[in-house]
Amino acid sequence: MADTARLNLPLIAPEQAQKHITHNEAITALDALVQLVVEARDLTAPPAEPVAGQSFIIGNPASGDWTGRDGQLANWTEAGWRYATPAEGWRLWDRASGGFFVFYEGTWAALSATLGALQNLAPLGVNTSADANNRLAVRSNAVLMTALESDAGGTGDVRLVLNRETGADTASFVFQSGFSGRAEIGLAGNDDFTFKVSPDGTVFHQGMTIDKENGFVTFNQLFGSAPSHPTVAAGVLHVATSYAIPAPESGTADTIDTITGGFDGAVLILTGTFGNTLTFADGTGNLKLGAARVLNNFEDSLMLVKRGSDWIALAFANNG
Repeated sequence: MADTARLNLPLIAPEQAQKHITHNEAITALDALVQLVVEARDLTAPPAEPVAGQSFIIGNPASGDWTGRDGQLANWTEAGWRYATPAEGWRLWDRASGGFFVFYEGTWAALSATLGALQNLAPLGVNTSADANNRLAVRSNAVLMTALESDAGGTGDVRLVLNRETGADTASFVFQSGFSGRAEIGLAGNDDFTFKVSPDGTVFHQGMTIDKENGFVTFNQLFGSAPSHPTVAAGVLHVATSYAIPAPESGTADTIDTITGGFDGAVLILTGTFGNTLTFADGTGNLKLGAARVLNNFEDSLMLVKRGSDWIALAFANNG
C-alpha cells in the first residue's frame, strides 16, 4: 500500500477491499497533525490515562510504550498510540509552556528564537501592507527603538542611520498629514542639513540650513519671535519670548531694575507703548545699560543680550 510523500498518509489502492479502513487511518493521522497541538514536549513516559486526541512530543530516553521512539510525535486514539516523525518546518502549539514551536535543524525551537534566522525579507508589513517602494511598513501608535545594554552584550548606544547612495541623492525624514508632506529635515541633494516646510506637499519652503563645512546656521527666510506682554511686578520683569512689550504694574509708569527668564546668550527686544512710561534702571539689579533707558512711545526699543545673570544693552532707540 502506497503512502503520501510528506505525511505518510495511506492511499487507497485500486480495487482495494475495506477502503474505509485506509481512509479512516488517513483521516485520523490528519486529525493529529493538522493544527498541531501537544500537551507537553520532552515527556519520556506515556501518561497513565491519556485522552483521545491528546498528542505529545516524546523525550529522551523514552520508556514504556514509547521505548525507541525518542523525538517522535505520539497521538492517543481509541485504538492506541499512533506515531509520526517530525519534519523540518512543522509547527505546533505547546499547551504546557503556552508558546509556538517550529521543528528547525532537528529540534523543536521556540518560534521567537527562529525569527533570528530570517533574512532578506521583502517586503515586511507590521499591522499593514508593505509594497515595492515601502519595503518596511509599520502601522502603530508608537514605535520604540532602545539600546542593547552593555551587560547584555551591547554598547548602550542606539543610532538610527539613514544612508543615501551619493551626495546628489536624498536622506531625510518627511512628516506628513494625510500622506501629504508638511515638513522635511535632512540631506537633500547636497551635504548641507536643511529644514523645509510645505502647505500642500508639493511646494516646499526652506527655512534653515546648517552648512556642512563649518556648522554655520543660515536662516533662509525672515525670522522672529512671538510677542509677549508681561506685566512688571515689584520692579521685576519676567520674559518668556524674545520680543516683549511690557506693561506697568499699575497706572501708566513703572521702573524695572531686574529681568528674569531667558538663558545665557539669549537676545531680547523690548518695545514701548503709547501712553506708558517704562524706565529701565542701569546697574541696580541685573541690568547693564550704560545709562537709564526710557521707553515711552510705540516706536522706542531696547535690545539686550543675556550674559550669565546679567542683561547687557546692545542697542537703544528713542524714537518718541
